[in-house]
Amino acid sequence: MSNKTEMLKWNPKLSEEAVKFTKPEIMAKFVSTIDKEGYPHLSFITSNIAMSPEVVKWGEFTRGMSKGNVLKNPKQGMLYMTVAMPFKFLQLKADLDYISMEGDDAIEFNSMNLFRYNTYMRVYRIFFNKIKAARHIRGISLVGIVKGIIQNLFKIGGKTGKVENRLQELGNRLFKGLVFPKFISYIDPKDGYPVIIPLFQARSVENKRIVFNLAQFKEDLLQIPNGAKVSVFAMDFETVTQMVKGTFLGIQNKRGIVDIEVVYNSMPPLVGEMFPNLSVREKVTEFS
Repeated sequence: MSNKTEMLKWNPKLSEEAVKFTKPEIMAKFVSTIDKEGYPHLSFITSNIAMSPEVVKWGEFTRGMSKGNVLKNPKQGMLYMTVAMPFKFLQLKADLDYISMEGDDAIEFNSMNLFRYNTYMRVYRIFFNKIKAARHIRGISLVGIVKGIIQNLFKIGGKTGKVENRLQELGNRLFKGLVFPKFISYIDPKDGYPVIIPLFQARSVENKRIVFNLAQFKEDLLQIPNGAKVSVFAMDFETVTQMVKGTFLGIQNKRGIVDIEVVYNSMPPLVGEMFPNLSVREKVTEFS
C-alpha cells in the first residue's frame, strides 16, 4: 500500500497521538454539519477536543446554524490544524451522541484563556460525539502552498467575463489572501458524512466563484463529486472569517470551480446569511 493511499485511509478510531494532537487551545478547529438544504456547513469551533480514541466533544458559546443542524442530522466532519509551520492537520468523522449542560463537562473549555476571563461569553452546552472514522495526521507542505500561489499568479481560471456582487469587499479580501488558510467541505457520497480539506490555493473570481488549482491534496480534491454541494471557509491570521456555499462544477482546465450560491457571516455576535437573503435596515436619520 502506497503512503498516499495509507494517508487517505479511514480508520475506525483515533490513535493516542491523534487524541493529543487535538488538545492545544491555539489551533484551527472546524466542525462541518449538514444544513436543511443539504450543504455542508463549516463552523470554526475552538472549544473542540478528543476525549479518547472513540469520543470527541465540542462546546457551544454562541448560537449558530451548526448546533441546529447536528440535532437534525448527527453526521459531522471535523478538522484540526496547527497554526505554526510546519502545518499539520487531522480529519475525522463523527456522530452526535448526547448533549450536556453540566458544569463539569464544560469546565475544561471555560478554563481556556479564551473564556477564562470572559464574563459575557461562556461555553454552556457540550456536544459529545462518537468517532466514526479518522485519518492519520498529515502535513501541509510549504512547497505545495508556494506552488499554488505561483500557479494562481500566472493563471487563476474559471472566469466567465461577467462580474457579480455575491462576495463583498471582506469576502474578496479573505478569499484572495495569498497565504490565508482556506478549507473546503463536501459530503462523502459513500457514507453521507462531511469531509473537510485544507485549500490554501483557493481564490475568488468575479465576486461569484471560488476557483482552486490542484497544487496540493489533489487526491483528496478529486474525490469531490461533480455537482456536489460544498462549502468553502476563509480566514485571516486574526480569525476574521467568512464562508460560502455553492455547487462544485467539477475540474475544468486543471482548476476546480465552485459557483457561489450563499455567503454566510460566521463571526459573532450576529451570524447569518449575507447573500442572497441579506436584510438591510433603513438608515436612521431622526431620533425621538
